[in-house]
Amino acid sequence: MPGNLLWWGLYVLVGLWAQKIFPGADAMVPGLILCLQEKNTRQTALFLAFCLLLQEGTGSLPFGASIVWYGLAVALYFLGGLFFMSGNLMFVLMLALALGLGRALLFSVLGLLHPISLSLSDKAVICLLQAALVPLLWMPAMKLRRKALLHADQH
Repeated sequence: MPGNLLWWGLYVLVGLWAQKIFPGADAMVPGLILCLQEKNTRQTALFLAFCLLLQEGTGSLPFGASIVWYGLAVALYFLGGLFFMSGNLMFVLMLALALGLGRALLFSVLGLLHPISLSLSDKAVICLLQAALVPLLWMPAMKLRRKALLHADQH
């Protein structure tokens, strides 16, 4: 248990660093995908609650946008899981593309409701950035997570 908390704590630190480097993208979604793939309901619920509090607390988007964003991510994961095996890279790439489009759509809708002025090119950059960031963070995190779980099982 302490090793699991440490692992997720380190993931959050790396994710926050990535979000600082790539503004507009959400680096916590790959961690959410990992949680969903592990099928640990308690871990997923805790990670999701932490991410919601973190993203809503930063104030980078209007209140409630993170709930819609993570709800979309979970819904797309389960919808895609109906048609594809959710543990492989191709699934994550397709999910990343859908999330990239979803991120752009979210900013477009929020632009109608709140004074967020993003040009079409800004939305396209956010879309591409989100789509690229998911597999770029998911792949190493998944490999490191597997090693950590194997190491924990040996002790």
